[in-house]
Amino acid sequence: MANYPPEELGRESTTKRAARLITDKPLIQGSLSEYQRTCGTPGCRCHHGGPKHSAAYLAIRYGKIRTSIFVPREVLPYVQESVANHQHLQKALEIISKDCVEVALAKKRALKLKTRKRATTGS
Repeated sequence: MANYPPEELGRESTTKRAARLITDKPLIQGSLSEYQRTCGTPGCRCHHGGPKHSAAYLAIRYGKIRTSIFVPREVLPYVQESVANHQHLQKALEIISKDCVEVALAKKRALKLKTRKRATTGS
């Protein structure tokens, strides 16, 4: 175990989980959507009032441009796992950040108390 102060011990497991997600798992930043579409076959039932075909699309952003990419059924489990892994990583990073802010605030309070004690004993 790393040599952390007691207030930082709670975030170590979250940090390790985040590190494992980054190194061991595929990550895709985006979201999956399912649409009902007609296919390209003119004689298909979807063109004549029948049920439409469902298709999965991955919505991603390249800089400021947002685009959707068709995801074939064979690739869908991989993309679902990758998107879920990214979401788990985002949650872990939020927890780590929150914990780090709390540690910084505790250090700030301790410094304030220390300077107050100096001011009162020095007078």
